[in-house]
Amino acid sequence: MPGNRSVRINRHRGFTVIEISIVFAIVALLATMAVMVYANYTLKNRINACIRDIQLFEQSIKAYQLEHGAPPDSLSDLGAVTLYSTIGGTKQTAPFLDPWGNPYRYLNLVNDHPPAYPNARRDKNNHPLSSDYDLYSMGADGVTAKPVNNGPGADDIIRANDGGYIGLGAGY
Repeated sequence: MPGNRSVRINRHRGFTVIEISIVFAIVALLATMAVMVYANYTLKNRINACIRDIQLFEQSIKAYQLEHGAPPDSLSDLGAVTLYSTIGGTKQTAPFLDPWGNPYRYLNLVNDHPPAYPNARRDKNNHPLSSDYDLYSMGADGVTAKPVNNGPGADDIIRANDGGYIGLGAGY
């Protein structure tokens, strides 16, 4: 009879180190997955906010062009522009900052020696992205390159085809 009591006591002692380790491993795996999903979610939101901002810049540049007969030489010529890269959309003045805190980039191609456009950003076939102006964000890494389809330009949010495409450089 005493032998049965000791067997009963051993069954109710608690968890083994292996069981606890397995539980911690599962919790760590779930936490890692949650962090990755959240990071991807915030990146997509920033990209979408940047695309909206570039569309708003396009509208402001069109209004400026109608009033002055030519696109502005710099974004600071636009005055205050409502951008959505900040929470709720607020009016900003130059320097206009993208969702990552970097200034938006703009180049009036009319002043860039057409048709060669030596300073224009380029697609994979080495053609200028647009014929009127370059407008883009350097993306999450804050680094850019003239060819936008890979390397440092791949994460840039660009305006190409004279506004026909706005999105990631890697997708163009």
